[in-house]
Amino acid sequence: MKDEGNQSRADPRGDWLVGGGEMAKLIKAMDWAKTPLGSIESWPQSLRSTVSLAQASNSPISLCWGAGHVQIYNDGYWPICGAKHPTSMGMDFRECWASTFEVLGEAYASAWSGKSAYLEKMRMFLDRYGFLEETWFTFSFSPITDESGRVGGLFHPVTEMTQQMLSERRTKTLRDVATRVGKAQTIDDVFALSTQVLAESELDLPFVLFYRVDSDGGRARLVGATGMERRTTASPSSIDLRAATAPWAVAEVVRTAAATQIDDAAIRLAHLKVGPYAEAPKTVFAIPIAQPGSERPAAVMIAGVSPRLILTESYRGFYDLVGAAVSGAIANARAYEEERQKAEALAEIDRAKTTFFSNVSHEFRTPLTLILGPVEDAIRQRDGVLGRESLESVYRNALRMLRLVNSLLDFSRIEAGRLATTVEPTDLSSLTIGLAGSFRSLLESVGIALVVDCPPPQEIVSLDRSHWEKIVLNLLSNAFKFTFEGQIAVRLRGDDGRVELTISDTGTGIPERELPRIFERFHRVEGARGRSFEGTGIGLALVQELVKQLGGTVRAESTLGRGTTFVVSIPKGTSRAPSDGGAFAHRPDGASFSSPYLLEASQWVPVAGSSKAPREAVPSLTPSSVHDRPSTQHKRVLVADDNHDMREYLVRLLEKHWEVEAVADGEAALARAVEAPPDLLLSDVMMPGLDGFALLTALRKNPKTTTIPVVLLSARAGEEAVIEGLESGADDYLVKPFSARELLTRVRTNLEMASMRKAVADSAKELADTRAVLLEDVERTNKELEAFSYSVAHDLRAPLRGINGYSGALLEDYADKLDGQAKEFLGRIGAGAARMGELIDALLSLSRVTRTELVRVPVNLTEMAQQVMAQLQTSEPSRTVDFVVASDLRGHGDPQLLRVLLDNLLGNAWKFTSKSPMARIEFGRTTRDGKPAFFVSDDGVGFDMQHSSKLFSPFRRLHKETDFAGTGIGLATVQRIVRRHGGIILAQGAIDRGATFTFTLDGSHGEGQ
Repeated sequence: MKDEGNQSRADPRGDWLVGGGEMAKLIKAMDWAKTPLGSIESWPQSLRSTVSLAQASNSPISLCWGAGHVQIYNDGYWPICGAKHPTSMGMDFRECWASTFEVLGEAYASAWSGKSAYLEKMRMFLDRYGFLEETWFTFSFSPITDESGRVGGLFHPVTEMTQQMLSERRTKTLRDVATRVGKAQTIDDVFALSTQVLAESELDLPFVLFYRVDSDGGRARLVGATGMERRTTASPSSIDLRAATAPWAVAEVVRTAAATQIDDAAIRLAHLKVGPYAEAPKTVFAIPIAQPGSERPAAVMIAGVSPRLILTESYRGFYDLVGAAVSGAIANARAYEEERQKAEALAEIDRAKTTFFSNVSHEFRTPLTLILGPVEDAIRQRDGVLGRESLESVYRNALRMLRLVNSLLDFSRIEAGRLATTVEPTDLSSLTIGLAGSFRSLLESVGIALVVDCPPPQEIVSLDRSHWEKIVLNLLSNAFKFTFEGQIAVRLRGDDGRVELTISDTGTGIPERELPRIFERFHRVEGARGRSFEGTGIGLALVQELVKQLGGTVRAESTLGRGTTFVVSIPKGTSRAPSDGGAFAHRPDGASFSSPYLLEASQWVPVAGSSKAPREAVPSLTPSSVHDRPSTQHKRVLVADDNHDMREYLVRLLEKHWEVEAVADGEAALARAVEAPPDLLLSDVMMPGLDGFALLTALRKNPKTTTIPVVLLSARAGEEAVIEGLESGADDYLVKPFSARELLTRVRTNLEMASMRKAVADSAKELADTRAVLLEDVERTNKELEAFSYSVAHDLRAPLRGINGYSGALLEDYADKLDGQAKEFLGRIGAGAARMGELIDALLSLSRVTRTELVRVPVNLTEMAQQVMAQLQTSEPSRTVDFVVASDLRGHGDPQLLRVLLDNLLGNAWKFTSKSPMARIEFGRTTRDGKPAFFVSDDGVGFDMQHSSKLFSPFRRLHKETDFAGTGIGLATVQRIVRRHGGIILAQGAIDRGATFTFTLDGSHGEGQ
């Protein structure tokens, strides 16, 4: 002990404390004699060594020593002490951190008994800034043995994890809002779920109030509250946003859509139980909750700041993120609600469509029956009054309409679940052979082979025969429509309890991208090459629905240019062939059922001689007879329509009055029009290959056919369809069905108008030639007038100088001999002469603008404008004008003319601001229609825009000469200068609010623009 004491006394104060930073200096400087440890010279070696070890470390370390639990720490631990430093150095550890001993007390006592303790991510409340602060720490207490072998103190390394733990907690809150609230399907659900989620985050959000803004913006209603009871002074059920004292600045946030921080929350929340702590929040944020498509917030979130947390930048940003998350949930809910409403609307439309199809289809069947019956009877009567050809056309098209009506009715029944199905044993092979055979003669007439391979089945198939007939006939009709050569094969096979029908062709095929959509209702393959463009797009969709009704499937395989195969697979059912060998009901040939399909398909086959050859026109029998109008006689009309009956009908109507040629598609029409341009083209819009619009575009691009009048025919009715047709370049648009009289009138009118246009075009050419001669005369006359004005103005200057000089001499030399009236008269003479001189100078300037040869060189307009303004300022030194000119304004033009331009524009601005006490004139750059432009603006008397057209006319004035002197030629000169440079000048102004003149100089792409 004696040696140890001698060693202590021998050491200078604190020399043993090696390394360290500010805390090492503090330890050396402190009077430790006032602490239970005693003077630093008396410290035992074990304490010295521990203190040196702690000071040398960068990690936060504290230690407490001796019976007084004296605290000593290093630089890393210093920030943990907060405002307690430096008092906390040498303080009793238990007293310093008394607020935390509820958490660390047991571990602390255990370490003093000799057992180390380690605590991870412990939440505790530190009193280091004058309030209880929520913090998180990972730390340990390790006992330190002194020279006596007992525990002399504790080694206390610390890691503060407050920011990390708070960040994780807030991230979880935001994630919960995004996932749970994001599933809300209505805006009410958004606020309800947000309230539930944020109630679980009371440590960061002691209380939250949601005020939803009414649609008129007049009130905000409380729709959610956490951490506070409703209907208190701080949480009213509604807020009048028009009131001057609306709580929590809700009205201001709604008005500005910007967040607001409120720092007197403790006063407003006095006597209220708010949040998880005894203390009330001191700070509150009012956050706008945005709604899509509106500047006004959907709601305002009032959220308190924890009284036990420091309001850092990240904590402040947390409130914005919560508001944004709730806003995002509202956007999602609004989108969901809109989609739901759209879905309901579509469902309602679908229901209405189904009802419409059902009702209309039923209503159509009665009149169609009354049409078909009598027409069929009339066809059979050889001595009928009506022509057989016309009646057959009516009969065919009525059958086609009946088939379409039946298809629509089938769809409506399927969608409504009311399609009647009659299942009965059926000889599927015989039925399919009969249906396919009905197409044989038609296919062979165009050179297409029909292959039918349907061997008798081993057992009878039970199904609805009408469904099967529609499936087969639709597929056969579709195959024929798109097959021009080769064969169509129909095969039937049965295996493994199913029957498989395959109908394949060697036609044009289907593009791969279109295959997934071919069974969609009303979908048609754009640009497909077929025998006709006609079709509703419901045939294959109906096939799919009927196959489903039979419990089967249908698929399509196709290669573009090589053909298509449809495969229908249905279950066989359980029926067997009659044991007695008797027959069962079936339709062996299917001819009667297939007749509508067959008649329609037959119209896709060109008939020899169907396009009538041109013949001599004969008088019309209609009231609107055209035989008495020689202007349209011997005109040639080209008809293009892919429907055989429509084509023949149009020829029969038109051939009585004009020469007519008919073709079956747009490509043929284009070829004939280029080869022999007709006087008029009458074209259907919807045709295979080149449709009516494409045909029209091609005609207008070709110089040989660009002026041919085109009348379009279409089944698309309505104003939009007509406008589309006319905007595409058609001369007329006729909607089917149309009357014969209307068609003949339209054709006649367009032929006459074409003749008139041709006559007008010939006259226009003559007028153009005459106009060119007149323009030459006018230009020559203008030059002579300019020369004359220049000469006259020049010659007038000499006598004016004499008048001005002699009148001035009289006033100066004989002033004492002249009375007052004589002096006044001489003054008026001098003023009039000066005025005449100004006018002559202006006329000469105007003449020079036109007569001077234009040169183009780079011009520094900034320097030129400053020179003009300097001269103006010199002329009236008493005036104060704020002249602003942009730097580095450069143009490309004639320097002399541009100087005249600026003299006039800036002089105008100077003149018309003369009555302003502090005038402002600005010369700068701008753009007009994407081109560089310059402007001169002032804040003078301005002008009325309704008189702006007079500004640039010579000798036209908008102000009295007694108010503002001038010649009335300046702006006319400016306009001529601008036009000579290829630019334009515009004026903008208002009475007593100044004027702005903006001008361009074509090609003036100099620096600074």
